[in-house]
Amino acid sequence: MSSGGGVRLDHDGLVTVLTIDRPEARNAIARATMRELADALAEVAQSPARVLVVTGSGDRVFVAGGDLKELATIRTLDEAAAMAETMRSVLDRVAALPVPVLAAVNGDAYGGGAEVAVACDMRIAADDVRCGCNQVTLGIMPAWGGIERLTALVGRGRALALMTTGRVLDAGAALEQGLFDEVVPRDAFEPRWHEVAEQIARAPREALIGIKAAQRAAFPTTRPDLADDAIAAFARTWVADEHWQMVDEAAQRRRAARDGG
Repeated sequence: MSSGGGVRLDHDGLVTVLTIDRPEARNAIARATMRELADALAEVAQSPARVLVVTGSGDRVFVAGGDLKELATIRTLDEAAAMAETMRSVLDRVAALPVPVLAAVNGDAYGGGAEVAVACDMRIAADDVRCGCNQVTLGIMPAWGGIERLTALVGRGRALALMTTGRVLDAGAALEQGLFDEVVPRDAFEPRWHEVAEQIARAPREALIGIKAAQRAAFPTTRPDLADDAIAAFARTWVADEHWQMVDEAAQRRRAARDGG
């Protein structure tokens, strides 16, 4: 399965790989990508797959977050809330998928990309990647469920520090803090995540479903009761003048770095 939003779904026996394949946008998520992710997840849920691997194309970026070039057209509270609700729902479906979901973090994962990674059940990363819930550097906040999922992974204090400072972690620090579960050298990265996925897929599907369901009951991975307030708070930050000023400043810094200025 491959389509205009940059989502590719490949079935390899009992392992299914979902690739966000938008190299022209650093694998950033546009609205079409959100729709295609929802369709792909519905297909996986109805398939015999025993494990889903989520990754990005190439070896530089896992997911760069939301596609700001496209999403910059969103300027009202209602539009911002609708966008956040759509992608939060998508990542809730990742977290609630009945079979295990492995994030193969092939490259840097910033902002919404980190939210994609923490929606998965486990994360294997190459040793040269960086990861951060750094939305605050653009004057906004995580809106796709990443706040509660990051907190569950690394603890309240660490998560709050990461999100409020915008700190980006290298792979070793992310492993130490519990954001990544395993970090491997770049040349061993792809063989390793394939190995782990295949090991999981050897177990009976019903056993995998039962294990994940029991774990999810003990440690919820979705919090629909928090969605309305979080989405409303995000929408207010999105439409604020400070957000767009910080976006412009970030773009100017990128242009200066590219031009050697």
